[in-house]
Amino acid sequence: MKGQEVSLGCGSLILIALIVLIFGRSGTGNLESEVHNLQSNVQELRKEVQAQTAQIKSLRDKLEKAKGEE
Repeated sequence: MKGQEVSLGCGSLILIALIVLIFGRSGTGNLESEVHNLQSNVQELRKEVQAQTAQIKSLRDKLEKAKGEE
């Protein structure tokens, strides 16, 4: 038997591409969830940093006030 050639038409190639696209995205759900969790954690950290900055400012003001009274 001689070698047989196979040719794919545009429709077949598009169908293959769609299948790869659909099944190739199956793992991105976890990745999107992890990115969302990271964004939430960053927002919480920003809030904590702002709270600590306010506390530091308050303590500095108290320290300056106490130094002025001496």
